[in-house]
Amino acid sequence: VQPTSPLRRMLENTNQEHLSVSSGQIEAKFSSGVLTHICNIGDKETESCQSVHQEWGYYTSFDSTKHAKSKDDTQNSGAYIFRPSDPKQELQKLAPDPSKSFVYKSDLVTEVHSTMEGGWIQQISRIFSGGDYVEVEYVVGPIPIDDGLGKEIVTRYGCPSIENGGTFYTDSNGREFMRRQRGYRPTWNLTEYQLVAGNYYPINAAIYIEDDNLAMSIAVDRSQGGGSIIDGSIEVMVHRRTLVDDFRGVNEPINETDAGMTHYPPYGDAKRIGNGLVISAKHRLSLSSGRKGASISRSLMDGAFSEPLVFAASSHKNVDFRKAEFYAIDSSFKLPKNIMLITLDQIASTAASQTLLIRLGHQYGEGEDGTLSKAVDIDFKDVLPAYEIQSITERTLSGNQDLIEREKKRLRWKEAAADTADGVRKDSIRDGKITIHPMEIRTFHVIVGI
Repeated sequence: VQPTSPLRRMLENTNQEHLSVSSGQIEAKFSSGVLTHICNIGDKETESCQSVHQEWGYYTSFDSTKHAKSKDDTQNSGAYIFRPSDPKQELQKLAPDPSKSFVYKSDLVTEVHSTMEGGWIQQISRIFSGGDYVEVEYVVGPIPIDDGLGKEIVTRYGCPSIENGGTFYTDSNGREFMRRQRGYRPTWNLTEYQLVAGNYYPINAAIYIEDDNLAMSIAVDRSQGGGSIIDGSIEVMVHRRTLVDDFRGVNEPINETDAGMTHYPPYGDAKRIGNGLVISAKHRLSLSSGRKGASISRSLMDGAFSEPLVFAASSHKNVDFRKAEFYAIDSSFKLPKNIMLITLDQIASTAASQTLLIRLGHQYGEGEDGTLSKAVDIDFKDVLPAYEIQSITERTLSGNQDLIEREKKRLRWKEAAADTADGVRKDSIRDGKITIHPMEIRTFHVIVGI
């Protein structure tokens, strides 16, 4: 898509302390380059403006040579252990530098560039035309260690209006969302010693908080850790650098550098060379009405985690791009919003036919959305209208076995009364049509004529 203005991007101004950016769906407000409010302007009936702020900071890493209160307190923060120097430590915040805030604007996107104090954290907040989320791309590092302290770098998104009561939700490997409760474990009575680290959980795709009125979601582009340490907020750890080993097996701190290290003894002193690592990644932040945290997370997470890879190269010839768009399947058919084409691959061919591996997945869980959490009927004739479909067989998730034959051989427990006698699901393939239920992934071999 080409912008209508002659410039791809235009520097609108610099050092602007207060700024409002509209996408047509939301309005984001910034101060010194950092988000302060999000307003829903796309729907007149639900139009509202909420305080939504972002902060950067760090926890200092526990080092038993500096922070231990007894000789037995030896568990350092390291590769396998996250432990702040104080169990109740508050986030050491880094303020934005107003003199390094810039705004770039085009017809497609507005970018707000900002830098935190110290200069080793920079970010770009993007608001896309027509979009309903704020994308935050950040660059962090090298983490300074001149003070002799390791640091665990965190960004915190806060919406004080959300009264989540210590409850938040993280995904389980991109599938079901798991309910988390601060200071609580569902299967045993917890005695809490680490108020921060003890309430961090893995985030593979998204994390959200909600109440009856509002919901806030953060979608990540890689696995990270985070939690809701303070009500009305989500914090995500994005980078770490420690100076002591945590005695869990690797026998070295997380002090990785860009030039490697010298040899281990007896051939060297295992000293790190160069500067600390610099990382970059993205978050997508969205705000919605109450009890819709899972729904807005689902709408963001696959796009955030699996962005298209765009390649560009120079050419000595004028390349005639005859197609401005690309479709993996026929452009006349659009998959339902809650169905994802996970795999489309040719795995075999003959002179007369091709065998396609097709994997379809339902993106929503039960009860997460009033409409999108329902089962969906798919007709392969719609998915592949240009092909003559000769046969369709369902496979196991990995695709290496026939599902019906595998089900017949599967060990069946007597307690599994819900299992059918032959192990074949009742809603399998019906004249080229299938039904995909919430959170289900189904895999098929489809043979088509050439």
